[in-house]
Amino acid sequence: MAPRRKLAAVPDAPLRERAPDLRDSVRAAVDRMDWLTDSDQAMKTLALRQAEEIEKAVDRAEEAAAIARDCEGDPSVYKRLQKLEAMCDVTKTVGWLGPQLQGVLRDLGGAPAARKAMKADKPVGGRLAQLRADASGQHDT
Repeated sequence: MAPRRKLAAVPDAPLRERAPDLRDSVRAAVDRMDWLTDSDQAMKTLALRQAEEIEKAVDRAEEAAAIARDCEGDPSVYKRLQKLEAMCDVTKTVGWLGPQLQGVLRDLGGAPAARKAMKADKPVGGRLAQLRADASGQHDT
């Protein structure tokens, strides 16, 4: 018979430092977009709202984990915790809203390619407009 080995408990994983708050980063980015006009306000608000939803998912996940630790084994809290956990899928939230937020910021000129397309010598849609005009037989003279 092999000697019994004494197993040690696995230590808790060290707490990871939380990433910077996306709300602050997006607000700082759109505030630096000095080319935005009043007509861009809705897109700016949408970007801020999406960043808010992503951060809320992170906050909910942390709260759900804290509740689970505090109420371990308490059946009266289990259903409430399950509902909260269902709203806390950070990966799903970021996976869903992240690309949308990226698109909104790109549309606001917050990406290098979008800023390049905004230059006066290369207006957005310039080549597409030219192709459409060529296809329809309309030419500017």
